[in-house]
Amino acid sequence: MFQTSHYIFVTLFLKVFCKQRSVSYSVVDIEATNYPLTVSYPDFSILQCGTLCTEDSYCTEFLFNKTNKQCNAVHCVNKPGYSYQVLSSKNDQLLRFRKDLNWIAYMGHYYYHVEKNATWEEAKLECQKLCSYLVEINSKEESDWLTASFLMKDSCDSNIYLRCNAWTGGNDRSTEGKYLWNHSNTLISFTNWHPEEPNGRERENCIHLTKDGRWNDIRCDTPLYYICEIK
Repeated sequence: MFQTSHYIFVTLFLKVFCKQRSVSYSVVDIEATNYPLTVSYPDFSILQCGTLCTEDSYCTEFLFNKTNKQCNAVHCVNKPGYSYQVLSSKNDQLLRFRKDLNWIAYMGHYYYHVEKNATWEEAKLECQKLCSYLVEINSKEESDWLTASFLMKDSCDSNIYLRCNAWTGGNDRSTEGKYLWNHSNTLISFTNWHPEEPNGRERENCIHLTKDGRWNDIRCDTPLYYICEIK
């Protein structure tokens, strides 16, 4: 999925709504034969194309045609109100630019900890925008690695439920007591519940991971950080 060679870094310094921020993109190899969810803009510069992608939360990367200067914003999920076209990548004039995010590799998968509060539904959509999904935990080793990598911080509160926890894709929203992983739609086999959990019944239907590596069921509209995963 992610490559570490042939990278060129482009940093965009943008003034948007009177705020200046930098966003980094990398030129990476084109992997897909076509991109089904693209929005095209004619006669753009690379800088304009990067600026557009930066300001669109659905845009994860863009394809730029060096010859005709066409900018193609790539989405991973349908954005309401947008019309899409399929773009063939069989064109040696295309450059592919991807946003640089702090994905961390583990056992052939990549993980991204988003330190921004969101409800479970909001977190699910934000992961989908990144062509990923809310994390699915399938072993004690994976659970331990996730907590050590993202949740065990000196700034954490002593109360494990207050800070340093994150949404997973686990839930029993469809059938009470039947916990599934949202993306794969599979029954959860490995579990690591806190003692006496789950205990929320119909009120608490989404699973979050706490800094000690245990799981807790909680209301799905609770604002929490979240972890995205991609194969």
